[in-house]
Amino acid sequence: MATTDQLVAPPPMTTAQRFRRMVGEMVPAYVVSLIMLPLIIAGGRYWPFRPSTMDLQVYFYAVRAMLHGANIMEWTSPGFHLWFIYPPAAAIVMLPLAIGPFIVWELLWIAGLVIAQNVVMIRCGVPRGLPLALFSIALVIGMEPIRTTIGYAQINTFLMVLVVIDLLPSDPRRKRRFPAGILIGLAAAIKLTPAIFVLMLLIVGKKKQALTAIITFAVLTAIGTAVQPAATVSYLKSLAGGDTHTSGPVYVGNQSLLGVVLRLFGDSHLHTYIGLLISVIVAVIAAIVGAHWWKQGAHVLAIGFVGLGSNLASPLSWTHHFVWILPLAIAVLYQLRRRPWPDARADHVPMPRWLLIASGAIVLYVSACLPLALLPYYAGAADHYNALQELIANFGPILITLVLIVAAGGMIVRSRRVSANGRTDAEQLIEQG
Repeated sequence: MATTDQLVAPPPMTTAQRFRRMVGEMVPAYVVSLIMLPLIIAGGRYWPFRPSTMDLQVYFYAVRAMLHGANIMEWTSPGFHLWFIYPPAAAIVMLPLAIGPFIVWELLWIAGLVIAQNVVMIRCGVPRGLPLALFSIALVIGMEPIRTTIGYAQINTFLMVLVVIDLLPSDPRRKRRFPAGILIGLAAAIKLTPAIFVLMLLIVGKKKQALTAIITFAVLTAIGTAVQPAATVSYLKSLAGGDTHTSGPVYVGNQSLLGVVLRLFGDSHLHTYIGLLISVIVAVIAAIVGAHWWKQGAHVLAIGFVGLGSNLASPLSWTHHFVWILPLAIAVLYQLRRRPWPDARADHVPMPRWLLIASGAIVLYVSACLPLALLPYYAGAADHYNALQELIANFGPILITLVLIVAAGGMIVRSRRVSANGRTDAEQLIEQG
C-alpha cells in the first residue's frame, strides 16, 4: 500500500528551477550544434568562425533590402546570390533581423532552433530533464532534417513548433495566452504549407480555431501585400507556375511530389501542372488521415502525418524541410515502448502493425537522407539516373504517399463495415420487435 508521502504531489517548481531545467536540457545540444555548425554545410570554417548559414543570410539581408525599398522577390543575397522564396509577410515577421550584427543573430538563431525542437518534444510527450537533453543531442547528430536546418539556419523547426504549440497546449485546462489558431495562421503566413493544418481543424470540427488561423493569415498577408505589393504579385506568379527560384525542382534534394513527377516523367509545363494537382490531392488526403487519428486521440501521430503531407504538397521540399518526422518518430517510439513515459502526454492509441512498420521506415529513410547520401547530385545528375537510382531518389515521397493512401482506404473500409454492422443490428432489432 502506498504511504502518505508517496501520495503527496511534489511542490510546483519555482521560476528559477524551471529556468535551470530548461538550460540543462538545451545547452548540451546547443554546444554540439555550434561544434558541428561549420561542418554541416560545405564551405564553413572554424577560424575565423564562419559556418555556411546561407539561409539566415538570405533572411538577414532581405529584411534590409526591403527596408531600402527593394522588391525582395527580384533580389538575391550577397555572396551566395540566393532568392528570398517566402511570401512578403515572412519578411515582415523577420524585421527584428534588421537590428544588430549577423554573428549575434547566428548564435541566437541556432539557440532558438534547439529550444524549438525541445519544445516540440516536450509537447509530444518526451520526458523532461536528462532524457530530453539526450534526445535533443541525438536529433542534432542523427536526424538529417533537424541537423541540416541548423546547418543552413533555416526556419523549418520554427514553423513546426508554432503549429505544435497551437495544437498541443501545455495544459489544456488552463486559459491560453493566445487564442487557439493564431500560431498556425502565423506559420501559414510565413510559408503557405502549414495551412494544411487549417483543413485538418475544419474536418475535426475545430471551426473557431480554424477561423482564427485564417484571419491571422489574412491580416499578415494583407500587411505584407501593402508593404511589398510588387513582390506579392511576383510571389503569386512563381507559385502558380511551380517556379521555385532555386536550383530546380528536378534536383534530387527536392523530395516533394512535384520533384518526383518531374524526375520520373520529365520537366515540362504539363508535368508541372500534373505534379501540382497530385500534390493538392495528397495534401487533402493527409489532412483527412490526420483528422481521423486526431479524433482517435493520436494527436502526435496526426501532426506527423499532416506535416509530412505539407512537405509533399510544396513545389519545393528540400530534404531538411521534412522536420515533421520528429513527431512521427515520437509516435513510433511511444508505440514500441508499449507503456507511457512518466507524466507523458503522448498518445497511446494503438497503431496497426503495418502502419507502425511503415512509419518507422519513413523516419529511418528521411533521417538517413539516402538520396543525398547515396546518389550523385551535381547539376543535371538526376537526368541520368538508372532504375535503382530513381528508386532511391523517389522512394521516400512515394512511401509517404502510399502510406497516406492506404490509411485513407482503411478508414473507408472500416467506415463501411461499421455502417453495415449498424444496419444489421437495426434489422435484427426490427425482426426481434
